[in-house]
Amino acid sequence: MKNIYRGVAMVAILLSGCASNTSLTKKPNSDISIAKVNEVQKKIASCVAEVNQSDDAKYVDEHILVLTEKSANAKELFNSSDKIASDQAVVLMRFKESTLKCRTIANELPSPALVAVYTNFYTNIDAVYKDLIDKRITIGVANQERSMRIQYAKERWVQILKTEKGGS
Repeated sequence: MKNIYRGVAMVAILLSGCASNTSLTKKPNSDISIAKVNEVQKKIASCVAEVNQSDDAKYVDEHILVLTEKSANAKELFNSSDKIASDQAVVLMRFKESTLKCRTIANELPSPALVAVYTNFYTNIDAVYKDLIDKRITIGVANQERSMRIQYAKERWVQILKTEKGGS
């Protein structure tokens, strides 16, 4: 019985020491966090690059949405007043399905706020895809909306990283 009390006392002392020494432990945790964030981002980027090599992605990039910086038709797609054709909608849906495996990688991020950035981004992108497929918006508007969603997610990402790193 004495050993149980001693064990509880030791755990309490260790935990109180950890709790009162947060200024010393916060910096290494931030470094580990940032390393984990970078690792997960690399996994996501690698997955997206792999998906973008598919025939569906190449078709989408050429005829529907600007997916890559190398998109030859970017100007035309951003200015297009065309609605999506039914065969294009089928390809877009297949492309979206192929991206699902990349989306789940974001759950590995060490911060719920960073996971939320990706979750919110994909929710908004899915809404753009749905509006495009339902012919509520044109290809041009879809590209503009997608671009704005990407920019907002990047800005939000930077804000959260600054907060997570203590405003530095």
